[in-house]
Amino acid sequence: MDKKELERRIEGGAFAANNGRLLRTINILSGRDIKMRSLQYALPDVSKGELAESLYYLQEAGYLHARHAAYGADVDVAEADQDDTEVRLTAKGIQLLKGYAADPAVSI
Repeated sequence: MDKKELERRIEGGAFAANNGRLLRTINILSGRDIKMRSLQYALPDVSKGELAESLYYLQEAGYLHARHAAYGADVDVAEADQDDTEVRLTAKGIQLLKGYAADPAVSI
């Protein structure tokens, strides 16, 4: 295994771990929609870029739903304002957390 392959594996593992941590955090805070900014505070060791990448993946994979806090309109997390956007788990996201589904890019 060369250095590039090792770096790719480390980066992939960190991505999957971040995705899992993000889903678990949203799950712990369930019962209400969670502002994206709150996730940044809850996971201070995850960089803004990593958080954005994970949120985008999780939304595109159908594991979370994002909406504008005041208007209720669906939003794309890639273009969303962190203070005005709320996220919550979808049924598919809950299934993943409960072990009914698997995703190699999410480490639960």
